[in-house]
Parts: sequence; structure tokens; C-alpha cells
Amino acid sequence: MSTALLAMLGMHVLGDYYLQTDRLAQARQHQFSAVVLHSLLYSLAFLPLLLASHPSAFVVLAVSHALLDALKFLLQKGTNKTAILFMLDQLCHILLLVVVSILYHVTFFLPPSWVSVLRISVLLLCAAKPVSVMFTELFGRFRPMPGEGTEGAGKVIGYLERLILVILMVVGEYGVIGWIIAAKTFARSRQLADSQAFCEYFLVGTLLSILSAISLYLVLYRW
Repeated sequence: MSTALLAMLGMHVLGDYYLQTDRLAQARQHQFSAVVLHSLLYSLAFLPLLLASHPSAFVVLAVSHALLDALKFLLQKGTNKTAILFMLDQLCHILLLVVVSILYHVTFFLPPSWVSVLRISVLLLCAAKPVSVMFTELFGRFRPMPGEGTEGAGKVIGYLERLILVILMVVGEYGVIGWIIAAKTFARSRQLADSQAFCEYFLVGTLLSILSAISLYLVLYRW
């Protein structure tokens, strides 16, 4: 992956996920003003394009993101296929990043050591909140009824699990990954034994975490 595309992917993740609170994400489903606010915040993440003398690329990405989000807002009102819309929306955004990086010859001149820091930073950013949001969109309906446990703890555990997994892959300690999964399973052993619904939800979440961590590592480090 080129340095330009890597940097732009990091900007996209920052703008689309980390500059958006959970409250704003919920409001975007019902209020068009929230869609506009999100689009403005998203454009802030791409300000480095202006500093790197790529104003055309900045305008195209900011405007296209706003248009895609507006289209998604209109489409989701007449359908319950929000998971499909989410995946199509993200696919369009990523394809636009690729097209813009090629057509506008986007370049970022960074020392090799900075590129390494950028790569692992983007990997960590992608592995945390975006995967959590994707899991909620795709499999949130499988979640069993709330029971014991602290609200939000499962999300934090998922963040930490994926961050540990990708760091272990970066440093080449693949054998430790199995121990991490085993420790997580042991901690949940009582709930796994007591609830079939929780067991299925746990397995789906764990397998998605592993798959996403491996996929992100392969894309960002091997592509």
C-alpha cells in the first residue's frame, strides 16, 4: 500500500469514527443536521491534504463523503437493511480513497521511520473502533438479553483484544495469540456454560475479532 493511500485511510478512519461520538452516530439516523455536522467533522481529518498542496483531492473527498452520507440517510428511511447500507457506504468511501490517490497523484514525503509509525498507527486505529462498529451493525441483533457485567465492558475488551492481536502479529509473536484467546474464553467459561445464546454471540464476536485483526494486518503490512 502506498504511503499516500495509507495516510488517507488513516484520515478516513479518524474522521468517520473517532471524530464522531456515539450520540452523533445515533442522531445521524434521524436528523439530517447531524449528517451535515458529521460531514464537516470528517473534512477536518483531511486537512493534511491541504497542507500537502492537494486542495482538489480534499474537496473531492469532503464533498463525496457528504453526498454519500446524505444518500445513505435517505435510503435507510425506507429499509431495515442498515447493515448492507453500512458495508456499501464504507466500500464506496474506500474506493474513493483509492481513486483520488491515483487520479490526483497524492504524495506524502515521509522518512522511512515515519512511514513505519504511520502504518502501525493506522493499523491500531482500524482494529479498534471501526471493527466494533462493524460488529454492532452486522451482528448486534444476536446480542442476548443484558445480564451480569458492566455496561460497555465488552466493547473495551474487544478493543484491547484486537490491539493485542495486531501488535503480536507485527512483532511476529504468533504463538502467543492462542493464549490470549484461551484466557478470554476461560474468563467467560461460566457464562458460556450457562447460556447457549451468549456462547453463540461470544463465538461470533471472537471469530470476527481474529478475522479482522488478521485481515487488517495482511492488507496494511503485506499488500
